[in-house]
Amino acid sequence: MAIIETTGRLDVVVNNAGVSYSGPLEAYTLEQVQQQFETNVFGVLRVNRAVLPHMRRQGSGLLLQIGSIAGRLALPFQGLYAATKFALEALTQAYRYELAPFGIDAALIEPGTYPTPIAAKHQEAADTERAALYQAAMDAFMTPFFAENRSATPPDPQEVADAVARVIAQPAGERPLHTVVAPVAQRQAPQAINDAVTQATRSFFEALDLPLATLAPEKGKQELKK
Repeated sequence: MAIIETTGRLDVVVNNAGVSYSGPLEAYTLEQVQQQFETNVFGVLRVNRAVLPHMRRQGSGLLLQIGSIAGRLALPFQGLYAATKFALEALTQAYRYELAPFGIDAALIEPGTYPTPIAAKHQEAADTERAALYQAAMDAFMTPFFAENRSATPPDPQEVADAVARVIAQPAGERPLHTVVAPVAQRQAPQAINDAVTQATRSFFEALDLPLATLAPEKGKQELKK
C-alpha cells in the first residue's frame, strides 16, 4: 500500500464506496443482488482484511464504515440497498468486539438522504415487467422520501464529512459505535433503534454471562453497563 510505504503507518480507513439499487425486490436479478453486495459489503471486507495486519502491528487504528439510516430501517423499494447496510451494521459491531484487544476501533456513520452523486448513479431493478407492477406505489413512496433533496434548501453533504472528522478526532476507545447524521425528521427513529440495540445487547451479554469486558474497549463497556 502506497500510504504505508510512504508514512510507515495507517491510522484510519474510511469505507465509503457504495452503489444504490432501487426497485421492488422481486424485480432484481440474482446478478444485480451479487453486484450490490460486491461493492457495499465484500469490498469493505477486502479492504479491512488488507489493512488490519498493519493496524495490529502498530497497536492502533480505526475502521470507519459509511452505513446508512437504511441500515436501521428497511424501506420499501430500497430493500436490496438496505440489506447491504444492515450487513455493515453486523460486521462493524463484530469488528468492534474482536479488534478492541488489539487497540483498534470500529465505528459506523449512518447518513440520511443527501444530494450526492450516488443518486444519479443508482441502478434500477432489471426485470422491468415485474417492476412495472409496483410503479404507482414506488412513486408514491420515493417522491416524498427524496423531496427534501430536491428542495430549494437541500441538506448539505458536508454534514457527513464533518461527522467523519469528529469521530476520527475522538480518543481511541471512546468513539461511539453509531453516529447518525440526518435531517431531524430522519434522525429520530434510527437513533432510537441504536439506543434500544445498545440496551438489548447489554442485557443479552449480562444474561448469558458473556465476557464482554474482554472484547470491548472501555467506552464500549461503559455504554453497555449503563
